[in-house]
Amino acid sequence: MTEISSREVGRLQHLQIVVKEETPLLPRVAFALITVASLAGAVFTGHGLGVTGPWLFVRWLGLWTTALAGGFLAWRLGYLRTAEKDLDEATVRTYNDTALRRADVVGRLLAPLVALAAAAPFAASYLDNRPQLRWMIAVATLGVAVALALGIRRTGVAASAALLVALLLLGWARADAGGGGYGWIRLAHLTAFTLWLGGALWNIAVAMPAGRAHPTVDAVLTGARQLDRFRWVVRLALPTIIGTGLAMANVYRELPRSWWLHYPGVLIPLKVGVIVALVVVFITCPLFRQCSPVRGVCNIDDLRSGDQADQTDEPVSSR
Repeated sequence: MTEISSREVGRLQHLQIVVKEETPLLPRVAFALITVASLAGAVFTGHGLGVTGPWLFVRWLGLWTTALAGGFLAWRLGYLRTAEKDLDEATVRTYNDTALRRADVVGRLLAPLVALAAAAPFAASYLDNRPQLRWMIAVATLGVAVALALGIRRTGVAASAALLVALLLLGWARADAGGGGYGWIRLAHLTAFTLWLGGALWNIAVAMPAGRAHPTVDAVLTGARQLDRFRWVVRLALPTIIGTGLAMANVYRELPRSWWLHYPGVLIPLKVGVIVALVVVFITCPLFRQCSPVRGVCNIDDLRSGDQADQTDEPVSSR
């Protein structure tokens, strides 16, 4: 994202901000693809760990909801700032207040699903001989659900929930891969997936509605900066997911080629294909201004082009 100077911010204040009512398609496609990739990966790893039948889905639900909550909290605590350089403090505060109210609603809707996911460690039969780790994961999951129900507007609640998510990621990584090198690889994989999935949820369910509610230049720049912080995280998360995924699949490299064409082996090329599709979406989304329904959030250079259009008496559509 190209930064806009304080002088430019002042010059652009007269602009009418274009706001589309419909939610862009590509972010929703990306969210669905991440979910499909996670399901394929969780079923494959669960199968390898001896989990069968519907318990594979229950275990995946635990990993998926942990990731939703974790990335969601990362945006709340890391990308959302109380002040933004060169921007009006009152506008930033008002935009963030709208976002946090919306985040509380989404978090409370997510809380029951997270609570149900507390059953996930009991679906993992490989934890039968590790009751302490099993109960730690279950109790921490319920703790995240309680925090989401209370509302993450309060920094202390959000930070406590984020610590519990970190504990959950450590717990699942240790449960799935042990405490050695593969355990750390698994932790990196789960962390990258968490930051991407939950961040995508915030962008769709919180950032976009907040942007629609505040069609002003300073609010657009606030949203654009938050989105750009998330994009930088995704730029790191994507190669991490690919690299750690290949590292974990390396133990299966000596199996015959036919094994990869049938269940459960076929889930790995399926996941790889979905990840490739995600790369395409990630590259395409800003090119087609699909990151947000508010002009300038995807690419703030669009504000400059809007300013030029105004100066040449070309019509600029508005909300």
